[in-house]
Amino acid sequence: MRLNLKYGDFLVILAIILIAVLFVVSFYEGNTDEKIAIVSQNGIVLDRIELNKISDRYEINYFGEYPGTIEINNGRIRFLHADCPDQVCVNTGWIDRPGQIAVCLPAGVIIKIEGVQTDVDIIVR
Repeated sequence: MRLNLKYGDFLVILAIILIAVLFVVSFYEGNTDEKIAIVSQNGIVLDRIELNKISDRYEINYFGEYPGTIEINNGRIRFLHADCPDQVCVNTGWIDRPGQIAVCLPAGVIIKIEGVQTDVDIIVR
């Protein structure tokens, strides 16, 4: 059996491809001048770290039912140690690009990296 594609079929296929491309582009953050890691626990920001400015090893301890330690080194960040039962957060490893997230659900701790573009490409009035 052979499919006979009509003009409308091509428009639907083109629309699906266009939506998929726009979806991927909307989640991609390109090279940024600054990378900021935001560490929060249960919706409260514990620390904001400019990853580009950290070259030495630095640790953040968080407390609660499942305490743990977050390590920052050479522009990247990870859960070094956690007392949670599943250890998924520790096994996530290092994150270092804008848009990446590491989470310890039992402890309610989220590490999110955001990018900050410092040069201006377009001015809208």
